[in-house]
Order: sequence, then structure tokens, then C-alpha cells
Amino acid sequence: MHEILKNAVAALIALIGTVLAIFVGYRQWKRQQQSTREGEFRSQTQQTYKELWEKLEDIHVRLRTGVVSRDEFRSLIRDVNSYILKRDLYLEGHDQQLANQYLSKVREFTDLVAACDSEDAKEAVSMTAEIPSDVMLNVRNLGKIQTEVNRLREEILVRYRRVLLGNISAK
Repeated sequence: MHEILKNAVAALIALIGTVLAIFVGYRQWKRQQQSTREGEFRSQTQQTYKELWEKLEDIHVRLRTGVVSRDEFRSLIRDVNSYILKRDLYLEGHDQQLANQYLSKVREFTDLVAACDSEDAKEAVSMTAEIPSDVMLNVRNLGKIQTEVNRLREEILVRYRRVLLGNISAK
């Protein structure tokens, strides 16, 4: 009987050790799976922010370097919003509003710059006369809008950098 008890205790200890090893292995595997999923999600989030930034800056450059009609601008905004909708899983809720505000301000800024390019203003400056009040109003508005464009751009840059560095969690 003593021999049977001795063998049973040894078998029980071996069973407990095996169960513990399986449990520890399972927990490690589970953590590794979770870490892999989180890493993939983080990578997709970073890629989404990078691509969105490139889309926004492509439009910014296009607005500054050429004439973009209202219909073209609407189409560009629609493309950005479509991208945001498709990639919404990886973006924060405020990002679509921020992107649209930024592009609207860039458009407003470029429209004011174009409006300031008047012959009256050029003539007044060349004659050392006072610049017409409508041009001065445009210049003041230009300064306000430029400040707003820069503020929105900086806000986007800060947010996107945090995402790309992994310092912001997605939704």
C-alpha cells in the first residue's frame, strides 16, 4: 500500500506540474496573440494617419500652386472624406472635422491671396498712395486665416506624430 501511495503522490505531482506548465504556456501564447493584434492595429493606424497627412498636404500644395475650381475643390474634399470613412476604424472622431476645417481654411487663404492680386493695389503701391481699403481688409483677413491655417496644420501635425510614434491610442 505504501508503494502505491508513493507512486500516486509522484504521479499527482507530475500531473500538477504538467497542468501548471500548460497553463503558463497558454497564458504566454494568449499575451503574444494580443500583442500581435495590437501591433498590427497600431501599424495600420500609423499608416492611415500617414496617408491622410499626405492627402491633406497634396491638396494644400495644389491649392497654393494652381487654380482649383469650386467643383474640383469639392471633389478633393469628397476624396478625403471618402478615405476617412473607409479608414474610420483607425482614426479618432475629431480627425475628419479637423481635416475639413484645415482644407477649408487653406482654400479661404488662397482665395484671399488671389483677391489681393488686384491692379488697383499694384498701382496704388507703385504711386506710393494708400492701398485701397478693400485690399487692406483682405490683407487683415489673410493674416487671420493664415494664423488659423497654421494652427490647424500644427494641431494635425502634433496628433499625427503622436499616432505615428505610438503615443496615442485609437478609439
